[in-house]
Amino acid sequence: MLFSDQKKQVNLFNRRTFFLYLLKISLFTLVGWRLYNIQIFNSSKYKTLSKQNQIDLEIIFPVRGKIFDRNKNLIARNQKVYDLYLIPEKTKSINNTLNSLSKFIDIDFSKRRKIIQLSSKVKKFQKIKIFENLSWKTLEIIESNKYNLQGIFISEDYLRVYPYKEIFSHLLGYISKPNQQELSLPFISKMPNLEIGKEGLEKTFNPILVGKAGQREIEVNSSGRVIREISKVESVKGEEIYLSIDLRVQEYVVNLLNSYRAGSVNVINIKTGEILCMASTPTYDPNKIIQKPNTLYWESLLSNNLSPLTNRSIQGLYAPGSTFKMIVAIAALKHGIINNSSTHTCSGKIEYGDRLYHCWKTNGHGKMHVVDAIKQSCDVFFYEISKQLGIDKIAEVAKDFGLSQTFEISLPNQKKGIIPNKKWKKNKMGESWYAGETLIAGIGQGFVLTNPLQLAVMTSIIASDGKYVKPTLVKNNNNVFKTNKKYLNEIQIIKKALFKVVNEKKGTAYNSRLEDIKFAGKTGTSQVKRITLSERESDDFRKKEQEWKNRDHALFVGYMPHDEPKYAISVIIEHGGSGASTAAPIAKQIFNFISKIEL
Repeated sequence: MLFSDQKKQVNLFNRRTFFLYLLKISLFTLVGWRLYNIQIFNSSKYKTLSKQNQIDLEIIFPVRGKIFDRNKNLIARNQKVYDLYLIPEKTKSINNTLNSLSKFIDIDFSKRRKIIQLSSKVKKFQKIKIFENLSWKTLEIIESNKYNLQGIFISEDYLRVYPYKEIFSHLLGYISKPNQQELSLPFISKMPNLEIGKEGLEKTFNPILVGKAGQREIEVNSSGRVIREISKVESVKGEEIYLSIDLRVQEYVVNLLNSYRAGSVNVINIKTGEILCMASTPTYDPNKIIQKPNTLYWESLLSNNLSPLTNRSIQGLYAPGSTFKMIVAIAALKHGIINNSSTHTCSGKIEYGDRLYHCWKTNGHGKMHVVDAIKQSCDVFFYEISKQLGIDKIAEVAKDFGLSQTFEISLPNQKKGIIPNKKWKKNKMGESWYAGETLIAGIGQGFVLTNPLQLAVMTSIIASDGKYVKPTLVKNNNNVFKTNKKYLNEIQIIKKALFKVVNEKKGTAYNSRLEDIKFAGKTGTSQVKRITLSERESDDFRKKEQEWKNRDHALFVGYMPHDEPKYAISVIIEHGGSGASTAAPIAKQIFNFISKIEL
């Protein structure tokens, strides 16, 4: 009995041992298979997953490209600046560090609270930006007291700087952080925190100014702490750009314009199409826009009734006044309405339909041919030829001379203006064109609107005997101009008149002539307020000082030297009065300045 029980116990033990052994074999087999699956069969998959968990990529932002004027003067550069950070884990007490730091930098209560709140949300080894763009004085103090400032870390960065401030504001624009829509742009998609151009040439040339991002491959642990740097590819700085603008001319002109509330001057090298000056006032300081905080300055610009953010050279639209008479004269000569000796008599007004159309000279100019009519700017002469021409023929010639056109000058938001014709009015207003409107258009008023750059291009085409001048803001653009002899004979007559405007008595710009450098041009006065018949005939009205906003715009277009034209100019002074008294003297000063420097 005892033996039988012992035998049963042995058998039971052997069975249990067998099952335990079998279980052990199964476990080892399972573990072995799992190890084989991980290390051999799926090794590439898990290596990739492991690398993703351990390797991180940091973007290295490129330095923005510089911008120069035509003579290599730096007009948009990058200044190395220093930002102040706090690393929580490197200080025993954030409060103590901030207390020590406040001896050198003013840290208000809200700033302190924000830093402390942020430190509780980030990982202890992550940097918290406290201040940016430290002054040299502050930087020196912090560096000399660094041993008392636990956890403080200084980092280098770059700030865009415009050394000539307001002089180039409308041309260059400014940079800032990209908005949500801009983040999708190809050149910025991988660098969401990089500042980009928002206006002007900074915006247009973003793709080449931005440069190419670099990257740093780093190994991090599970909490994100950097263990080591594995590899590094440096960023590539943005390309440099050389503009056609001449700093000396631009600075001189802006300073001239600052004597007036608002205006624009454009100077073009007729031979190359290079824009030497594009000035618009009032201006603004782009440095104040990109420096923080900028809210008050930005709001002051937006609330300014003179719109200092507007580039009047390409966005300001003005009735061209008598500067448009050259176009009307060319059209009349081309279509045989007049010839060089055709005359009309100006008595100071003409009657057409049920309206009187007045000349600026109350008692009239007497008998006028086309050259004298341009020289003395006789309105009646141009009323007469305009009504024979018709608006469609005038519009056709105007567009051939660059009016109502935009140009490939790398500046956004150009306004085309209006060169009206019968079809335009029908489409725009649903009304027919009235014959009287042609007379008003014939002296550059009514629906006719142009921007200052267009007027400079128009003048360049006339000065170059019809060669279509393509304006550019980039130096050595290798412009190829189309030679057009379509209006060559007509232009020769107009150029004789433009010389007389400046250099002969009774010419409207005779008082602005230069003795050494002969230039040619045309004055213009653009009416902004309709004058009633009673006002026109009142001596008191003529003597009375008009409120600034009711004064006429003053215009002048011209070129120099008159015999071998090289430089064309357009001048517009908003509410400046007459072109002869305000705009022409400005052109004289600019031409005189240009003649004395080597361009």
